[in-house]
Amino acid sequence: MKCDFIKTKTIKDRLYHNKILMVNVKIDYPYLVSNYSRNSMRFNMHYREKAHKNNRYASTKLYQAAVKQYNVSVAQGFPFHSFEFVEAFEPTYCKKTIISLFYDIYEFTGGAHGNTVRSGNTWDMKRGTILRLESLFVNDYNYKPVMLKYIASEARRRQITGMAHYFDNLDENLNKYFDSKNYYLTDEGLAIFYPLYTIAPYSEGIQVFIIPYQMFGDNLKYDLI
Repeated sequence: MKCDFIKTKTIKDRLYHNKILMVNVKIDYPYLVSNYSRNSMRFNMHYREKAHKNNRYASTKLYQAAVKQYNVSVAQGFPFHSFEFVEAFEPTYCKKTIISLFYDIYEFTGGAHGNTVRSGNTWDMKRGTILRLESLFVNDYNYKPVMLKYIASEARRRQITGMAHYFDNLDENLNKYFDSKNYYLTDEGLAIFYPLYTIAPYSEGIQVFIIPYQMFGDNLKYDLI
């Protein structure tokens, strides 16, 4: 989704040891143009601080791990592959004072492939706060069974049509790895995502299920449609 008032700032770094690249760092993070909302500063500070914290991690712990791996590789005569830390974000909903986005952090530390961890945030810009999933709904509404029923039906459809392949005990895994923090909003509905390796092999990627807002009837506090 294109949100003209959300811009991208970038931190880039290339960390060397013995003139060999140890860690390649690229962190894209969002910031709001200052006149969008009186709470733009709070939004911007949140992501700026997180980006700089991640950059410190990459330049200390990840760098140290890379140097250690490099020294082992040299000693054993194996090739060394540079580590990577890449963060990217995508706005998914931005209207009616609500902003939702997800960001992925990819780390490569050797091996066959790296690992990607996704996080979702939904902001009420009137209050300048990040909304928990339950706060989208009226009090005492039990949203989880509604979501799981829809997700299970969609997952089975994907499996039957060959769009995705899941581990055995799919229904059990959908419930076990359902995490209310793993959500964001889209124009089409509320997106619930499952991290890598939870319900499907790595090759299937992060599985996302978008539940139409109409499924929740009159139980949404916010007018999201």
